[in-house]
Amino acid sequence: MWQRITETAVLLLVGAGAVLALLSARLRRRCYDTALRTFLAAPATERTDAMRELIQAEDGNAPAWYLLGCSLLRAERIDEAARAFGMAHHRDGNLQTAALLTFACLKTDRDRPCDIIEQILTTWQEMQRPDVLGKAHDRRLLDCLSATTRDAPRLSPLGRLMWLVTGPAEQSRIEKLLATDQPRWSVLRE
Repeated sequence: MWQRITETAVLLLVGAGAVLALLSARLRRRCYDTALRTFLAAPATERTDAMRELIQAEDGNAPAWYLLGCSLLRAERIDEAARAFGMAHHRDGNLQTAALLTFACLKTDRDRPCDIIEQILTTWQEMQRPDVLGKAHDRRLLDCLSATTRDAPRLSPLGRLMWLVTGPAEQSRIEKLLATDQPRWSVLRE
């Protein structure tokens, strides 16, 4: 009899775990859908405000925090971007690029906003060169960002990340770096 009760309890726990996993995945998907739709619908000059409004309504929305960070980074508001990326990673530990961008922003020299390119590269190397496209959620966010900026030259995944999260000034700098023969920047090429 106790064996039957134990088996039933185990089955109930497994079933409850499966239901919770499905609900969690559904909630995550809804958060991503809402954040991406909001970001893409907002004019470029209003994306920061749109993400802040969404975060006011859904503080746990990791992609909204991430896209807020990108909007702030594009505007060279490095300190605010660092906080937003940190909040994104805190709310969704699977956002590997959020951790990378948090540390890169924190290490950036505030007097040289263009330093962000160097810091992303250095941080990526310090983190043992993670695959920035290795996680589906990171890819989904980067695909969204690619719809909001000019076409990139042929870039490696790391170069693409840099291109998509930074603004026009840094993108022009990336193009200049690609034209050099400096080995340090070869990792940006496809």
